[in-house]
Amino acid sequence: MDQTLNHLKEILKDNLPDVDASQVTRDSVLLTDLGLDSLNMMLLAIVVEDAFHIHFQEHFAPVTVGDLCAYIEAQFSDA
Repeated sequence: MDQTLNHLKEILKDNLPDVDASQVTRDSVLLTDLGLDSLNMMLLAIVVEDAFHIHFQEHFAPVTVGDLCAYIEAQFSDA
């Protein structure tokens, strides 16, 4: 199974209770499908950085959950 996606689902479930994490896929759009606003996006970025021990580049603007997964996975493949 997809470890990064599953970890992101847990993060969403724990930090954004309005999001139904069981319905989240890599194709889920953060703003429309998950209903995140700019404040939720900031919270998600902070929690994801802490959970995965990474730092998002300032220009990174994920559209989908898959974008987040790919960015996280790239941080570990480059290490």
